[in-house]
Amino acid sequence: MSRLNTEIKGKYRNRVLQVRLQKEIKTQKDLAGRTGIRQSILCDIESNKLFLSSIYALRIVEVLGCSIDDLYEKRI
Repeated sequence: MSRLNTEIKGKYRNRVLQVRLQKEIKTQKDLAGRTGIRQSILCDIESNKLFLSSIYALRIVEVLGCSIDDLYEKRI
């Protein structure tokens, strides 16, 4: 992994869980079915064990009807 990737991952966390619930999609299973992303991967993304890549972010944005900016939060 490059130094730049490590820096970016350290500065941001995702807000997928919060946005999913805000959009009234109650389960990871439902979001998985709509995005084509495996539920186990969504679980790791939502718990911030797996960094939200741009590929997954674009799929999620399409389904949730939000912006990419809505999915990321800068760590303090």
